[in-house]
Amino acid sequence: MKPIIGVTMTTNNGQYCINEAYVKSIIQAGGIPVNIPFGVESDVDQLLDGIDGLLLTGGVDVHPHFFDEEPHIKIGHIMLERDEVELMLTEAALKKTLPIFGICRGIQLLNVALGGTLYQDINSQYEQTPILHQQNARRREASHFIEITKGSQLHEIVGKDKIAVNSFHHQALKKVPEIFEVTAKSSDGIIEAIEMKDYPYCVAVQWHPEEMAIAEDEHAKNLFRSFIDACKSKVENGVGVVQS
Repeated sequence: MKPIIGVTMTTNNGQYCINEAYVKSIIQAGGIPVNIPFGVESDVDQLLDGIDGLLLTGGVDVHPHFFDEEPHIKIGHIMLERDEVELMLTEAALKKTLPIFGICRGIQLLNVALGGTLYQDINSQYEQTPILHQQNARRREASHFIEITKGSQLHEIVGKDKIAVNSFHHQALKKVPEIFEVTAKSSDGIIEAIEMKDYPYCVAVQWHPEEMAIAEDEHAKNLFRSFIDACKSKVENGVGVVQS
């Protein structure tokens, strides 16, 4: 039985939308994607009872008020109603120990949900001179390298100390809560991946593996397979609920 994967969306001009690469990558890895709209905050527990994993997708910037900051002059577009539903989904999913996979905005949202902060704009706020994190190459093509922590879940998934990834972000993780382990960084020190300690599956990355997976990149495909396998395990064996 294939696992059902809840996938977050955005809106544009009154229409819900999502890049098809997310949907294709989930199907390719053996899952069934279903999209989650805004406005379901009061029903997140019921909603999550009907899915086997949560994918937090990329998109607009997280509102800085959620990490107690004023908006920086170079902050991008924000969408409060998206932040609100995704923060509630994340909190509820963690209580249910549901497998969670965060991508780009998803890693940032997950970090903020657990009390972390963000660089609202890398180029103007980061202490070092950053490499290019908003590539000019096609979305499916790798742009820069990341170093992966040996012994981490991510290292086990991709099987290498160093891989090349694509890059489309101007924000990044700043303060990371102790509940997470930082598992990958770019050469300028920007955090590229985290995973939750003592949790069945909660992995988040700053790049866009969905774009590379549908272009047959094995590392990206392995990431989606690992997520779907964790969701299958939830279907077959069940996942205990963490008591708050």
